[in-house]
Amino acid sequence: MNVYKRAKELRDTTKLTWKQITDQVNEEFKSTLSFETLRKKVYDLNNLESIESQPDFHQNLLKELQVNKSYKQLSDKYNLSERKIKEVVDVLKKKGYSIQDDNGEVHLRRVIVPEENIHEVKWKGNKIIRFAVCGDNQENSKYTQITHLHTFYDIVKSEGIDTVYHTGDIDEGEQMRPGHQYECYSQGADEHVHNICRNYPRREGIHTHFITGNHDHSIIKRCGYDIGHSINENRNDMHYLGMSDAIINLTPNCKLELRHPLDGTAYAISYKMQKMIDAMQGGEKPNILCVGHYHKAEYLFYRNVHTFQTGAFQAQTPWMKGKQISANVGGWIIELHVEDDGTIRRCKGEFIPFYNMIKDDWRNWLRQ
Repeated sequence: MNVYKRAKELRDTTKLTWKQITDQVNEEFKSTLSFETLRKKVYDLNNLESIESQPDFHQNLLKELQVNKSYKQLSDKYNLSERKIKEVVDVLKKKGYSIQDDNGEVHLRRVIVPEENIHEVKWKGNKIIRFAVCGDNQENSKYTQITHLHTFYDIVKSEGIDTVYHTGDIDEGEQMRPGHQYECYSQGADEHVHNICRNYPRREGIHTHFITGNHDHSIIKRCGYDIGHSINENRNDMHYLGMSDAIINLTPNCKLELRHPLDGTAYAISYKMQKMIDAMQGGEKPNILCVGHYHKAEYLFYRNVHTFQTGAFQAQTPWMKGKQISANVGGWIIELHVEDDGTIRRCKGEFIPFYNMIKDDWRNWLRQ
């Protein structure tokens, strides 16, 4: 309990004056607050708790943020200090809402802004590095293969692997094309996140590190909500690395890149990977490149880059069938052998495929 909550408690439960309350909390917390400051802070706290207790408060504030609003405008409207408004905005950001702050004006952002996502792994000098990779499970799609994804995680655990990297499209998203909603078994961002947090495999000792893809980003475009942050907040075993792309430095000399492109599939499985690597500058190439989005499984060694297309855990949808796009269902286990300085000596990959799709598998998981 901080000094302001303690002062509020005394104000609510005793008949002490503000001067007496100030003296008591200053003594308890070794502080030097004046009673005017303390009274204002408790007043703000009362207002904040009162307004946040209203079920639709956050939604009302989000509606305000459809257009640029200054903190002063919001402060005047809700009779809260600007500092408290900023605290509420921070809460909304942690929940996953993409709120932009520009020189004291805030608004809900519905565009995808490119960002650089670089993460460091504490390498302990181990000569063999093992991890699993998967992607495109498209939770909330009627064609998702949740059971197979759980089987994959069981295999990963049996192999003693504690890290899974996910290359995006953890969710099916909404309104990707006309009629898309009929391919989804739930609607609304909150319901989507709830299903992901409930159904995505949780195995003791295994942590999943994920980026988001174009289907996940459809929620941002519709309501400014980045589901990656919300999943990260609600599942302590799932860690959000950023949108579309992330660099993970496995060792000082071994760089893993996760990527979720935006374009369509090609006439040959390897074509997209070759063009992607051709477009990389020499000094910026990763050592390992793991690519989602295309729902294909492939290993390619090209321009000294070990490249994996990570497959999917979604069966072929009617839309994919109409476009003559196949789905390779499964995930990878990757083993790296590195030198003393962390450079790659050997790279081995095993794709674990699933051939028989489970019709309406999502129904089995809604009942759980």
